[in-house]
Amino acid sequence: MKFKSILGILLLYGLYSHAQQPFEKKVKFGIKAGISGSLFTSTVDPFGPIQRNRFNEFRRFLRMSGFGGLTADATVSRRVTVGAEILYNSRGMAYREKNYDVVIIDEDGNEQQAYNDFNYNIDYIEFPLTVNYLFNELSSNVWFAGYAGIAPAVAVNYITKLRYEKSPDGGNRRNYNEKTTLEHVNHFNNSLLAGVKVGENNTGRTSVFADFRTSYTLLPVFNRSSADNGNNLDTRMLTFSIGLGVKF
Repeated sequence: MKFKSILGILLLYGLYSHAQQPFEKKVKFGIKAGISGSLFTSTVDPFGPIQRNRFNEFRRFLRMSGFGGLTADATVSRRVTVGAEILYNSRGMAYREKNYDVVIIDEDGNEQQAYNDFNYNIDYIEFPLTVNYLFNELSSNVWFAGYAGIAPAVAVNYITKLRYEKSPDGGNRRNYNEKTTLEHVNHFNNSLLAGVKVGENNTGRTSVFADFRTSYTLLPVFNRSSADNGNNLDTRMLTFSIGLGVKF
């Protein structure tokens, strides 16, 4: 009787172990990089109702920048993984005005509009944490997953840049470029994020993937609601990104 009991326990253990193999917790590391577009949800200083005359003709524009870093994904079940990342992400906001003092000629001899650009440049070290859900079967050659999570971040660089388009002869007919420290930036922030990933399903081998993400800051970008001159500083930030990566 004891022998049959032991045999039954061993049999159940064997079946259990075999069934758990597809759900074995494995961690895959990777690297990724890409481009992102960011914008503030509200107009902030030096733009706004109490703006300086020199900025009257500037219009809101998506700020394009880059990001890159390391990734790790741990398998929880057949369809669920948890992810952690360390990213250097340059975000912010851009404004642009037409520059009529400079004429740009393209390679075909056509005139192109020149612009002056004002950029809010805020660089973050981000630590995204995500829960990922696989939509298709593991047997597929390509996997497709959706995810959501949060991304605590530390601001490490924050400046504004005002760049005037230069004339072809190297002269600058309006003013010199300006770069200043962006004051009152929240040194810590946290973003809510969501996105989708698609990639090669090469178990145990190097595979390529693409990542499409949207994020929204949960805390204000600045640590005060208005500037000394009365202009607004109360804003969040919305970011869209496209990245390519490799998992090992």
